Amino acid sequence: MTTELTVDETAQVRLWHQVSRFLFREARLLDEWRLREWYDEMLTGDIRYSVPATDVRGESADALGLIDDDAARLRQRIEQLLNGEVWCENPRSRTNRMIGNVEILTDRGTHLDVAANVVVYRFGHGRSDTYVGKCRFELVIEGESFRIRRRVVVLDHETLYEHGKLSIIL
Repeated sequence: MTTELTVDETAQVRLWHQVSRFLFREARLLDEWRLREWYDEMLTGDIRYSVPATDVRGESADALGLIDDDAARLRQRIEQLLNGEVWCENPRSRTNRMIGNVEILTDRGTHLDVAANVVVYRFGHGRSDTYVGKCRFELVIEGESFRIRRRVVVLDHETLYEHGKLSIIL
């Protein structure tokens, strides 16, 4: 027995596929340290990239985060990473990202709210670290593609003690 998809289901599958391909490309650009290209081609001018503290659960406007970058701060972070100014990324780490469980939470017409799980493996300086978490994206629809307006990475770790500094873009 075969089941045919309805027009709406086909459109949803197509949109999910486009979003997944976009996120896979983002992961590849980050893994290849093509950070300027990532910034210029995948982010909006009002980007907000944040990584809440690992020991704070739930929403709290007063909670101090590990990272809370606007566009200017994120550009500065990228330049520091690429220019060797971040000592623990000189030489730079090798990373491999796994993106899964991609889900379009809400289609708001002009943008999408998207969730995905992420595992980032980082290798360098005789160490290997694994970061496990959930990503939340606000993707602005731009033609046949998207740009990231909000990128929140919520790590599942209770502490980053074993990992040390969070010197890569998750």
